[in-house]
Amino acid sequence: MRQEIIVQSLVRRAGQPANLLVMGLVGGMFCLFQVTARFPQTRLADLLLPFILLFGHLVLAPAPWQWTGTDADRAGLGRGFVQALCFDALWIALVLASLHLLGGPAPPPHPPEPFPFHAPPPPRGQPFGPGLGLGLVNLAFGMVYGWVCAAKEGTEASERRIALLLRQSRARALQSQLEPHVLFNALNGIAELVHEDPLAAEESIARLADLYRMLTVHGEAALVRLGQERGLVEAYLAMEQMRLGERLQVVWQWPDWADPLVLPPLFLLPMVENAIKHGIAPAAEGGQVVVCCERLQDRVRLVVENTGQALRQDGHRGVGLCNLEARLDLWTEYAGSFMLSARGPWTVATVQWRPEA
Repeated sequence: MRQEIIVQSLVRRAGQPANLLVMGLVGGMFCLFQVTARFPQTRLADLLLPFILLFGHLVLAPAPWQWTGTDADRAGLGRGFVQALCFDALWIALVLASLHLLGGPAPPPHPPEPFPFHAPPPPRGQPFGPGLGLGLVNLAFGMVYGWVCAAKEGTEASERRIALLLRQSRARALQSQLEPHVLFNALNGIAELVHEDPLAAEESIARLADLYRMLTVHGEAALVRLGQERGLVEAYLAMEQMRLGERLQVVWQWPDWADPLVLPPLFLLPMVENAIKHGIAPAAEGGQVVVCCERLQDRVRLVVENTGQALRQDGHRGVGLCNLEARLDLWTEYAGSFMLSARGPWTVATVQWRPEA
């Protein structure tokens, strides 16, 4: 992993409720044991030690196994072992030394006898003190736990990447399905003009070529600005205006802040197309289409309202809206949703999402 990804991983582990719970329970049990077993000798440093060591193991120990400087999830066994040995030895030594200096020497367990009957023999030199033993145990545990945790997080990262690729492939397939659907409906509209108004049909064919070019560029992008989506919809409406004439009235309620917003392509077009195909075109008197963008707290809403033929009550939805709902289900991180409802003579289609996500 690279440095910025490791920092994000450290922050994530530090805030995980499971890690906080382990630090609280296990550290609290160690503190309780120290207080009840040898209360006169307990120092503040002794109470802090288990919490700090647990924090280091749960949060810091996986980092040297993850450091590669590349996009790989974790280092190889040899490199990871050397990095973990140096890194864990350093932070464990710093923790033990700092708490030793903070706490000072431990008081004797019992007051010395003023006149002992038998003087104890002088202590022999010990090659390993209790502090060194504690450090070695924590070093071994930190290296093993860090390796296990880094392997687990690497597997989870691989699964997330695979899931993201599957979502992107699914979204691209749905997007590719929608493009010919739009062109098919546009060709049907032009076919109606061939006998009624050949000149208008000829101009509509020229506009269809422009629409197809815009769809090709638009559909290849993973994300587009909402202003670009509006331009595509305006090109589509201009072609439909030639076919429907005065039967189609369009009203835009569009604030300036909406154009820079970013979203997947072909979110607005299916709603407008559905309003014309199922609401305006079947009605002899035509109707009105209102396209609106508004912000409600942390969400942005795209609303397309139309009069004309009333909304069907059987819940049937065409290809465009089904495609839109399927792509919204894949857009999980933005909590996007779609709703189609009736309000008096109006049919209302709404898409909303959280742009800040």
